[in-house]
Formats: sequence, structure tokens, C-alpha cells
Amino acid sequence: MESNFLRVLVVDDEVDMLSIVSNVLTSGLGSGETALAVQTAETAANARRLIIRSDFDLVLLDVKMPGVAGLELMHFALEQVPTAALVLMTAYPDYEDAVTAIKEGAFDYIVKPFTADQVIDVAKRAFTDRLLWNGQPRNPKEIERPLDAVLGEHPRIRKLRRLIAKVSGLNEIVLLLGETGTGKGLTARVLHESGPYRGRPLMTLDCGAIPTELMESELFGHEKGSFTGADRARKGLLELAADGTLFLDEISDLPLQLQSRLLRALQEREFRRVGGSTVKSVSARIIVASNRDLRELVKEGKFREDLYYRVNVIPVTIPPLRERAEDILQLAEAFLSDFRGRNPKAPVRSLGEEAVDCLMHYSWPGNVRELENVIRRTCALSTSSEIRRSDLPHHLLTASKSPDSDALGEFNLARDQWLSQFEDHYFRDLLGQTAGNVVEAARLSGVPRATLYRYLRKYELDPARFRSSNSD
Repeated sequence: MESNFLRVLVVDDEVDMLSIVSNVLTSGLGSGETALAVQTAETAANARRLIIRSDFDLVLLDVKMPGVAGLELMHFALEQVPTAALVLMTAYPDYEDAVTAIKEGAFDYIVKPFTADQVIDVAKRAFTDRLLWNGQPRNPKEIERPLDAVLGEHPRIRKLRRLIAKVSGLNEIVLLLGETGTGKGLTARVLHESGPYRGRPLMTLDCGAIPTELMESELFGHEKGSFTGADRARKGLLELAADGTLFLDEISDLPLQLQSRLLRALQEREFRRVGGSTVKSVSARIIVASNRDLRELVKEGKFREDLYYRVNVIPVTIPPLRERAEDILQLAEAFLSDFRGRNPKAPVRSLGEEAVDCLMHYSWPGNVRELENVIRRTCALSTSSEIRRSDLPHHLLTASKSPDSDALGEFNLARDQWLSQFEDHYFRDLLGQTAGNVVEAARLSGVPRATLYRYLRKYELDPARFRSSNSD
């Protein structure tokens, strides 16, 4: 392989998917220093021919290919190009095949529908893991440490890095606490990759994004025939995360009836699939996260007190961005650098002084996630080499930590209360119009189904109630 030339193969029976992934990789990773040659195959036969002829560095492979049994094509690729990093592209329910593939030699997997950032991230990690990033072998000492992803020099962030290093190798439950956008998901991944669990499965369950009726099966798995539609046995995430890490994001959204079952599984370190009698052991390390105060939810009867004490073994609080303002510039420059790396032809190169001053005096209610989005959007739209104050979104220019911040806070509170009332009425009316049909409600509103379910949980709206009332 040439020192600055990387070969990638994308295999999927959907032509549109091939085009999308190819364009993302080419625009996101190709640069003056790293040339990327992307080839595609929409059939298993074409993929085999290409794999035999070329020495690929990265292969992205759809799990379900017509005319191929299970992971047969993956095994063929691993035999022909054992040095390649193989990444599976899988539909949401097919965790079992993906985890099996990792155990049998695949590098990682991404779940459809995925974002461009997810594709680029897994490709970068795959190249780095194979010591091929930038087209040449790298000194292992130069590979970025997982802890380096936790940016900031505020004392609480330095303490957070020390705590992660201390507990990353322990098989004890870690409870991540912090507002939305502070980086709980990133912290969970760093915890996983900083210790002995690195290279093993990291399974994530967003407890607010899956319907209640599917949550139990998703977590514990089910046996064939255990309920309508269970045409085959399926492992749950507790089982798929064996010897790795299970990350339960927003555990406060876990239905009460499942909280008791999760508690028993964590206490006894064992569980049974839905409809099953065989006892399965829990060998995964558990990380949970919440953006809400679990103690308050316990008082309100919305979270089990015994489960709270069970998961509150090693609490880790991630501070909001407004409490570590000295880290704003470092984070902004890191996001700017990352944007430039992915978009080398973009003109923007630096942050102007007035823009920096504006960033430093904004309260960042959306935390690090909001800052990242602002930097990426501004970089994408900027036509100059320097980000100016006028390039920033209007709300940053008008809202700052000024003497009027208390009045601004009252205004924001009133606005949020009004928005909550509006959302409650809107989704209530939407369910009434569709007689509780969530699929139709998502289509009419243009809101993704997983996001719609989160809103329904937030406002405690049960679609079944609208179906029954409509029939009356």
C-alpha cells in the first residue's frame, strides 16, 4: 500500500446507501495528505470479486445481503484481507449479529439510520486501530488516548479525568449525572475505552427512545413465541454486552414496571429472557446516565428508591458549560479544528476576537453540544478565513451574561413553560386525530418515531388511551 493511499470498500444492496456512504467518506476523510479510493458493491458476488482483487484497508458491509447466509460475506472478507478493518452496517434490531461479528473479528458496527459523523468517526477509529491513519504506520505511542477526548482544564474537568482513570477498570456501576449536552455519552465511551473493556462490546440503550412494550425485550431478550411477532429467539442488550459494557442512557425514562426487573438483574447478576426459563448471567459492566435529579423522581414516585441506591455506586457529575467558562475557547477551537480536518477546502481558519468574546459571554443552556453545533454551523456558512461576530447566530448576539441576566432567565423560564404547554396540547391533539396511531402521528408531524415516543413519555401520553376513547 502506498504511504498516503487508503482503499475502502462499501457493500450494500441499496444503491442510494452506497452513494451516501461513499460521498461521506470521500468528503470527510480525503485530503491533500490522505488520498481515499472508495469502491462499492451492491451484490455479494461483486463484493467477493473486488475483495479478491484489492487489498482493502477498510470494508463497510451491510449485515443483511440478499443470497448470503448470515455473516458469510464477512468471514470471506476476513479470510481474504485479514489486515482490513471490517465495520458492519446493521438495522436497529440486529444487535445480535453485530456483536457476534465483533467477537469473530469485525472492528465495530454502526446502526442504520446513521449520521455522516458516525461514519467518519468509525472510519477514523478503524484506521487508527490498524495504525494506518494518514496513510502510514504510526507509532503506537502517538495514538490518541481515550481520556484526551475529555477536553477542558477547569478543576472539575481535571478531577473528572482522574476519576475516569481510577474507575474505568472496575466492574462497578457508574452513574453519570449532568444536564443535556454536557457529554454523558462521550464520558461513557471514554470509560469503556480507557480500561480492560476496550475492544469488547459497548451496547447503548436510550431508555426514552423505545416504546414501553418493546423495552423489556430490548433489554432482556425474548424466546421464540413469547409474544405476538416473536418469530425467533433474540438476545437482549444485557446478554449482548457480555464481558463488555452496557450503557443505559436516561435511565429516568425507564418504565416503573421494568425498574423492578432491572433491579433484580443487577442485584442477583442474573436474569431470564422474556418467555424463557433459562437463567442468564450478567457479566457486563453497567453505566447509567440521567439528566434529571433521580432523588426528586424518587420523592415523586417516578423512580424506585431501591434502584436509585443500587445504581448510585460511583456517581460522576459532569458540570454544565456555564460553570466552566474558561474551557469554552479550548472546546470551540477543537471543534473548529475538527471541522477543518473534515472539510479542508472550507475557507474558515480561526476565531476572531469579537467572536470569542461573544462565545465567552453566552450562558450555553445546551452546553457542549450547543457549542459544537454553533461552531460547525458557523464554519459551514462562513465565507471568510476568520469567524466574525456577525457570523454567529443571532441569539448569541442578543443573549449574554449581562446585568440583565436575571430578567433574561425569567423570560427563558416563561418561554419554556409556554413551549411545554404548546407541545403537550399539540401531541395530545395529534394522537386524537390519528386515534393513537403513532406511525401515522409521526408521519403527519414530520417528527421521527423515536423522538415522538420521547415526547409522549415527557407528557405522559399513552397512545392506547386515545385508541380506546376514539372507539367509544
